[in-house]
Amino acid sequence: MAKKLSKRAKKQILNITFLVVLIGVTLTVVFVSQDINLHDIGVFLSGCNPYYIAGAFGGLLGYIIFEAISLHVIAHKLGHKSKFVSSVAYSTSDLYYSAITPSASGGQPASAYYMMRDGMSGGTAGFTVLFNIIGYTVATILVGLFGVIACPAMFGQIGHWFAKTLIILGFVIQLLLLALLLLCLFRARVILKIGGWGISLLTKIHIIKKPDKWRGKLDNVVTKYRSCRKVLKQHPMLFVNVLLLNIAQRVSQTLIPCFVMMAARPEACNFLELFCMQAYVLTGYNSIPLPGGTGAYEYLYPNVFGIGGAFDMKFILAAMMVSRSISYYICMIVTGLYTLVYHAAGLKNNKKEPEDVDMFTALNSEKVLKELADGDDLTVNKKSAPVPSPSADDTHNGGQADADCKLAPDGDTEQIELTEQTQDKTEQHADEPSETTQADDGGEPSETTQADDGEVTDVVSLNEEIQENDDGNRKD
Repeated sequence: MAKKLSKRAKKQILNITFLVVLIGVTLTVVFVSQDINLHDIGVFLSGCNPYYIAGAFGGLLGYIIFEAISLHVIAHKLGHKSKFVSSVAYSTSDLYYSAITPSASGGQPASAYYMMRDGMSGGTAGFTVLFNIIGYTVATILVGLFGVIACPAMFGQIGHWFAKTLIILGFVIQLLLLALLLLCLFRARVILKIGGWGISLLTKIHIIKKPDKWRGKLDNVVTKYRSCRKVLKQHPMLFVNVLLLNIAQRVSQTLIPCFVMMAARPEACNFLELFCMQAYVLTGYNSIPLPGGTGAYEYLYPNVFGIGGAFDMKFILAAMMVSRSISYYICMIVTGLYTLVYHAAGLKNNKKEPEDVDMFTALNSEKVLKELADGDDLTVNKKSAPVPSPSADDTHNGGQADADCKLAPDGDTEQIELTEQTQDKTEQHADEPSETTQADDGGEPSETTQADDGEVTDVVSLNEEIQENDDGNRKD
């Protein structure tokens, strides 16, 4: 009997199918409406300087490697000494899954998946990808702003109003995203209030049917991003390094079309203007939540690079297809193959799969959130401190305490977990062998068991606490 496909595999097949259809429709529109064919692209390539084309492939390599270095630096700073080949796999998995999923939503969970499979704790993996997202967002904004500052008149020369709208929308979306990240870092109370108001409103108009579920997701997101602030205080130069590496990554990607244009007509190109044009295109197509900005890129490129009439449309479209092939299609193939080989190597070496295959669930799991909520637990192989036992009053009100989330004066989110901590502790030691020595008179045990991680757990005392929790919940 054939084995059924997992939910994750089905979702990936669906994403790839959608992407293939989207690319097919886009290329059909480009080739049919613009009267360009493969022969024109071949003529373009035959006249290109191979050194500039090599430069374009160098930009592709930088696009992959600089993200790998960024993830490598973050993980090492947090105590996880991964090999660089593994960090490259974290980068390629991010870029590959970002290329095939809408809004690049599959990249970071895939990257965290391989981090956790290599032994990185959930908290460290979650923080690594989240911290890199912040650097990536700031770098995208800075590259776009450079294009505006260096060539301010260029925007006004873009002929079509919709192309201008996409570029403006791209700036607005990136700035809003950055503002949201900063609020999560420094003003968690504001995010929780605004988010709670929005959830209540959507519940009243019957768009959201499970408001508690959405409030839980909001708390999880805020908690994860708030953990970044603690690490920033401990390692203030880390963000500077990550930002510079992400800027280098975005610049490498932006240079690919510049080198392709220079390869064909170096005498007719101004490199700075080409860079600024691509910066506008980069900003604009990021506003469309489609895999790789497919469709938006092919629309913006001829509208932006057609400024001034320096190049005829066939030349622009041929250059677009070559640069797009390198920066997107070849990139997707290279990163996909590297990720596949790395995945297969892990299976061959019998690496343990993460418990949660769906990384959206894994990164929001209770264990990960506890690690993220405590900055000290973001280092590898650090023994956890004993979980404090709840008091009688806390136990009696256990049901309410679990649901509450308090905010410290500076906006920190502190999860109140009394009953759940005791239950988690019991589950942790349930499968571990334990030995106790009974007193001669049949009283309570006089010896306790040393747990594998160095923590000493009083079995009987713990069972009594659980029984008190159950009694308190029944009374409530």
